[in-house]
Amino acid sequence: MDTNENMKNVKDMMSFTTKNIIYIFIGISLLIFIYKILKKNKKDAEVKRNNEISIKMKLSREKQLQELDKEMMINKEKMKEQNIKKNEEKKKDADQAKPKLGSKDNSSFNHLNDYSNYYRPSLKNRYNNRKS
Repeated sequence: MDTNENMKNVKDMMSFTTKNIIYIFIGISLLIFIYKILKKNKKDAEVKRNNEISIKMKLSREKQLQELDKEMMINKEKMKEQNIKKNEEKKKDADQAKPKLGSKDNSSFNHLNDYSNYYRPSLKNRYNNRKS
């Protein structure tokens, strides 16, 4: 009987250990499966968050580009106005620099001008003086 009981005990021990091995294998496989699922969910959440961030960044870049375009247009208009004003000032300066016909020179350096023609007697007077 001892041998039968020992045999039963050995069979029970063998079945008990095989059950334990199967349970351990199932438990480890479940842990691995759960870990992979959590890892995949984490990657999906990260990809989603990165997509949202990239969309927000694109929108902010577009807004900045629109603001820069507006500023550039305003600056171009200002530059055009400044160029027009400069051209008008140059024209005014050029008009003022040209002496008008029949006008006297009122510059501050009058002593450099040649006044010999102002003091000459007229041709008629010179002709009359030669005759007499």
